[in-house]
Amino acid sequence: MTRRVYRFDPLRDGLRSAGPDRYWCEWGVVVGNRVRRLRQARDMVLVDLCRLVDKPDGGRYSPGFFSRLERGWASGPLATYVNVAHSFGVEPGRLLGPDDVQRDVSEAEMTLLSVLRRMDMSPDEAIARLVRTVG
Repeated sequence: MTRRVYRFDPLRDGLRSAGPDRYWCEWGVVVGNRVRRLRQARDMVLVDLCRLVDKPDGGRYSPGFFSRLERGWASGPLATYVNVAHSFGVEPGRLLGPDDVQRDVSEAEMTLLSVLRRMDMSPDEAIARLVRTVG
């Protein structure tokens, strides 16, 4: 049996490193990684996800679609992402919104971190001391 040659093969054609491609998008990689982490945290395989998420117009997605989606090589309509978030029991904004790392740090949080650094204390150690004092 010979290997099937596909007309579009991003790895063979070097498109992944060559720059923009109509099938690949950077935000898709971010959201796809979140989908993969949520799926794996629940010990699910791609087929399990396919059984949970319906297409907006009826039917089911294939495992190949979700594989491409998780790698940033496919995207679906907004309803697909809402259904995926619902199947994982998370808010759609958590799936599609900004990362916690990208959020601005408030002035109060920076003050707390500065004090902890001057005291050479980690945040978890400070919380443990507070709990012992209060409890």
